[in-house]
Amino acid sequence: MSLINRKKRDGRTDRGGGHGDYRSSYGTTGSRRSRRRRGFAGPIIIICALVAVLVAADYWLNSGNVHRGVEVGNVSLGGMEPAEAREVVRERAMGPLQEIELSGPDRFSRSAEELGVNFHVNATVDKAYAVGREGNVAERLGERLQAAFPGITIDPNIDYRSERVRAEVEEIAGQVDTPPRDATVEVVGAEVEVSDSREGYRLNVEDTMASVDEAIDGMTGEAKLRGEVLGPQITTAEAETAAEKAQGAVAQQLVFEHEDRNWTVSPADVGSSLDVAPNDGGISVNLNRDRMSDRLAAVYSDLTVKPKDASYDFDGSGNVIVLPSREGRTIQWENLLDSVENNLFEGKREYQVQTTVEKPRYTTASLEAQKPTELIGSYRTNYTATTDQGAERVANLEIAANAVSGQFVAPGETFSILDYVTDLDYEKAHVIVDGAEETADGGGLCQVTSTLYNAALYAGMEVIERHPHASQLPYIRPGMDATVWYGDTSTEADDLDMKFQNTSEGYVLIQESVSDDGYIYANIYGVPDNIDVEMSSEEVWMTDDASEWTTSYTRSENGKVVYEDSWNTDYDALVDEKGKQIKTPKVPIAEVDGTYNGVDFSALE
Repeated sequence: MSLINRKKRDGRTDRGGGHGDYRSSYGTTGSRRSRRRRGFAGPIIIICALVAVLVAADYWLNSGNVHRGVEVGNVSLGGMEPAEAREVVRERAMGPLQEIELSGPDRFSRSAEELGVNFHVNATVDKAYAVGREGNVAERLGERLQAAFPGITIDPNIDYRSERVRAEVEEIAGQVDTPPRDATVEVVGAEVEVSDSREGYRLNVEDTMASVDEAIDGMTGEAKLRGEVLGPQITTAEAETAAEKAQGAVAQQLVFEHEDRNWTVSPADVGSSLDVAPNDGGISVNLNRDRMSDRLAAVYSDLTVKPKDASYDFDGSGNVIVLPSREGRTIQWENLLDSVENNLFEGKREYQVQTTVEKPRYTTASLEAQKPTELIGSYRTNYTATTDQGAERVANLEIAANAVSGQFVAPGETFSILDYVTDLDYEKAHVIVDGAEETADGGGLCQVTSTLYNAALYAGMEVIERHPHASQLPYIRPGMDATVWYGDTSTEADDLDMKFQNTSEGYVLIQESVSDDGYIYANIYGVPDNIDVEMSSEEVWMTDDASEWTTSYTRSENGKVVYEDSWNTDYDALVDEKGKQIKTPKVPIAEVDGTYNGVDFSALE
């Protein structure tokens, strides 16, 4: 029998047994488990042995050297002893850091010393040497495996002075920062010139410092100037568009025509009339109306004619005549400028100048119809009825009378005597100030005023302003006097004026003169009006140092009373120039019509 058959037979006997068969079966199961344990332990033992061999080999290969795959920056130090590694780091790693190159719009170089760079070579190599040599076995093995693949790069131990870096970068910024330049357009005569735009640049100090930091940490020595390009607001293309518009405006002269006349404006003058200025990111080209008006001064001068009002004058015989009026002509100026402004840049070169007839305010016909040909009011006062018999006072009377004589007052117009007699070249003579006689420039003006005041009343004019004297005066009936005063010519606050309004339908003419017969005459001429005036002035009461008078006024038209009025006037005693009071009853009283029959003052001299 073979061994195989014996095993089969034994096997069959085993499967059919009882208790003895159980022990045999137990023994077989234990053997199987033992064999499995021996199967697991074998590979583990092999792996450990292999690792031990590798560790031993690595230790033997790298004993005293930097592990392979370790770099500082881009310099490999694997397999080098620390001393050798230090030399390599000094030569190859620190070399690029001796000069830091900054490139961008321009190139700059700064030494490590200028930037305060300090490279700690020993600390850096020690850090590289420590790879795979610190920590537990697993950590060391992990670092060694990582060094083998893909490799370990050690950050160099470098420090630098950030304030020095900032100072250097800011200095560079001062050199590279450039503002952008806008394109411009300039019109010189008839030539249009364009100045090109230019981009600017502004360095970002913080970003550039970060680039320097990267160049130092990476030991490349290559940094970037980081900033932004600044574009101009107005580009050359935009300026050229504006220049084309301006060039079209100055291409040819402008011609202005009116009837059979013409005027020209040269291209250079057109150019000087243009406004060229930045506007919303572009350049605007517009007509300057004021400067174009200056260029058209000849047109304005030649075509503008001021209207001439008709006026009154006297012929050789003293008769009132009308000097004829004349129509004027004015240019429709704003319309002309509008036309140039709207069409100049469209190529229009010829323009029609439109004019308008300007009528005079007073025409020859209207003044003829309103010509003052009739004496409508007159009055006189005696200029010898005063203690001042000097030639100076008579000279003042003539100066003031001549100033108002010949004046025409239009219908509705108000006449002010101060408008004509103020601040003339008067002589010193007696004046009445607060009832007392004094000597001052202009003595006699009040008599010229009082005479004209009454002539205006008799002409039917409406008196707007009148101020009586403080005391009775012999040359004018009490209640019918009027004074003037202009004192300080810088202000009108203390002025005393005599004003009347022309209420007639025509012009009135004032004539006033000093006659050799001792009287001043005031005459007012106007258009016939059929107006009659009656006046009276009567004493209300009188004492030695005061009096009161009432004045009545009646105006009739075509025999019918149309206006009545009355007013009272109070007077104080008159004081002569020596300070002596003159009793009121002793002051002579003139007649209502101005006639003087009192004391002959010249005989008292």
